[in-house]
Amino acid sequence: MKPLFLFCTLLFTLTSTAQWSTDPAAPLVVCNATGTQTVLRAMADGNGGWYAFWIDDRLDGMNAEIYGQHLDADGYAQWTGNGKLLLSAPSEDIKELAPVLLDNGNVLITYIFGPSVFLNSLWAMAFDPAGEPVWASPTVIDSVGTTLLGLDQVTAIPADGGAHVGWYDNFFGGSNLLNVSRINNNGTLPWGAGGHDIQNAYYGPFELHDDGADGVMVQWRTGNGTGAALFAMRVDANGANAWPVNVQTSANNTGLNYAFHTVEMGGGTQITSWRDVPGNIVMAGLNNTGALTFPSTPLPICTYASYHDQPKLAESAGALFAAWADNRPPANTGAVYLQKFDANGAPLWTVDGLAALQINTSFVTTGMVSSDSGAVIVMMDGNVDGYAAMRIREDGTQDWSTTGQFCTTPFNPFYAERKEMPDGNGGVVSFWRTVTGDLYGARIYRNGELGNHVGIGERLDQVSLRLFPNPANDRITTSTSQSERILEIRVFGMDGRLLLSRSTNGTGPVTMDISTLRTGSYLMEALTEGGTMNVRFIKD
Repeated sequence: MKPLFLFCTLLFTLTSTAQWSTDPAAPLVVCNATGTQTVLRAMADGNGGWYAFWIDDRLDGMNAEIYGQHLDADGYAQWTGNGKLLLSAPSEDIKELAPVLLDNGNVLITYIFGPSVFLNSLWAMAFDPAGEPVWASPTVIDSVGTTLLGLDQVTAIPADGGAHVGWYDNFFGGSNLLNVSRINNNGTLPWGAGGHDIQNAYYGPFELHDDGADGVMVQWRTGNGTGAALFAMRVDANGANAWPVNVQTSANNTGLNYAFHTVEMGGGTQITSWRDVPGNIVMAGLNNTGALTFPSTPLPICTYASYHDQPKLAESAGALFAAWADNRPPANTGAVYLQKFDANGAPLWTVDGLAALQINTSFVTTGMVSSDSGAVIVMMDGNVDGYAAMRIREDGTQDWSTTGQFCTTPFNPFYAERKEMPDGNGGVVSFWRTVTGDLYGARIYRNGELGNHVGIGERLDQVSLRLFPNPANDRITTSTSQSERILEIRVFGMDGRLLLSRSTNGTGPVTMDISTLRTGSYLMEALTEGGTMNVRFIKD
């Protein structure tokens, strides 16, 4: 018998009780309710604001439910304080969730729940921006059956008209099998219940990425031990393997020493970095034909005689950046180092990278997001400086005279339990969980100021940005209502990633080629002499 689910129907309300804090000793409280808050997930809402979702056992301390919060660009909560109850399974426990923004503006939440690992199910429900359920009932993606013992590790990414969802099935005998499915905006499953299983894809952590052709690239680690391999398979738009065999991304390498990270470069091409067995940071490229795009041996990022870990990748203005934890002198236990690469994977800065952020710390948890003008922002947390950030210009120099600070040390994230995202205006937004289990958020603007609009050129007058046509197919034209000079135009995905940019220096309309974009919603930003403006558009 299916459990009854409760969908909270609190009215959509605005509140002025919170906004981005300007004090690192008092970051924005997302949730400090009683009970335990875990599995924090966050993402941009496509309109300049942010969503945060988490699992919460505040009601009885045993059976966890899903709560969420919707914040506007200024950090004002759009839902009830300490989060809105979205999904509840009476007498059962929700164990995992994976939210994703759909191209119609709704949010899809996939989640695993059940009274025990042997009775788990994987369901999905869509919510509108007010946190109201869109469908009459959840969609059942998968559930425990005759030979299926359990489900775990759910994740999801957006797709045209829906999303791709991945998870592991656990079978009798202890084996796992990686599955992927497509779910449409209306809750239907075109690939059928249970989705598509990828043979010989077992056990380890995995990622889903856009294949550039309405399918999905699936990449997984073959185990938790040192030396595990990294494999990938592309599943096409019809839910079938696109390649004859699984492709080893880590071919001709000693294997992974745990962590790995992947960035999409567009057109179905992705680059993955990892720490290998000797302790070097390396990377490999893979495209949607299954071909390795760098030489057969992964390219080195850093081979310096020090300890390296926690690699991160980001793309900014067409260039690839790699960041990693590094304890080479004169670092105080650890620092974040950075390297920039051209399209062929050749390093553009000094060999083995440059020091991007050095503060006193006990354990480096690397973070990096793309900024504007070819820059990136790197993050780490420290013993004295708290949870800190630094913007690195395209030439490798530090942009801020002092580090940006999300919070002071008492509010530091609990290791890597944080989510950092570009804010769409050259800055960074982060949501995190502390060691006490409370949830916080902060925004550092492009100038390094915490929650401070002063001096960053935001438009407060009546000048507006115009786009036509909207929706657009191959080209879209931008102009301002007062013919103000446009210096640069940029297009961001709904995840905050910079996709296109064009420098200009005219007062008239500016046209941008958007033919390479997939169908969906995007954010256009214009940098003018008076500041920045942005507006949402649709590529059809």
